[in-house]
Amino acid sequence: MALKVKICGLKTIPQVNASIKGKAKMIGLMFYNKSPRHINIKTAKKLSLYAEKKILRVGVFANMKISEIKKIIENVKLDYLQFHGSEKLNFLEKIKEMTKIKIIKSIKVLNNNDIKKIFKGICDYILIDSKIVTKNKLNFEKKTKELNWKLLKNIKNKSSLILSGALSVKNLEEATKFSNIKFIDVSSSIENSAGEKNIKKINKFLKLAAKL
Repeated sequence: MALKVKICGLKTIPQVNASIKGKAKMIGLMFYNKSPRHINIKTAKKLSLYAEKKILRVGVFANMKISEIKKIIENVKLDYLQFHGSEKLNFLEKIKEMTKIKIIKSIKVLNNNDIKKIFKGICDYILIDSKIVTKNKLNFEKKTKELNWKLLKNIKNKSSLILSGALSVKNLEEATKFSNIKFIDVSSSIENSAGEKNIKKINKFLKLAAKL
């Protein structure tokens, strides 16, 4: 069975088109303005309209005000809202009630204690990563660390988990084998430099994911 893939941080129609043709499940549109993958509302609207009914569209936010999020979703159609900061459960509940849009929450996992923090409840998916934006650490340009995938082996229900954290064509098979998670998120390994996606790399990654 092919892996499900979310391609995150897209900026152009050709990148979205490559994701659709390669049968990715989701694309991520970055609204966190300190990220090198950030796009403005005008660009996001254009990409969202092109992607509509072809692929699921995820808006990615980090420690943003509700008013800022509201302005974006009033202008850009999104199927999921992903929160990649230190947002608390009550904030997510408020957002979901207000928007009626499905929620993805990123959580930082570096050791066994972090596994205990995985909460599903209000979230439709949990994205497991090795880096989360906090108020004191806002550097998206640093490369994400590779996760210790074996930590995730003993989580029982993995159907609502998305695996992230320095995934590439070099480690994808090993990562999914050890974690036994079949939905993955990729960004930096399919770029020439931070924020600059390479369509050939997107194609290569999706071709491999289709075989695994």
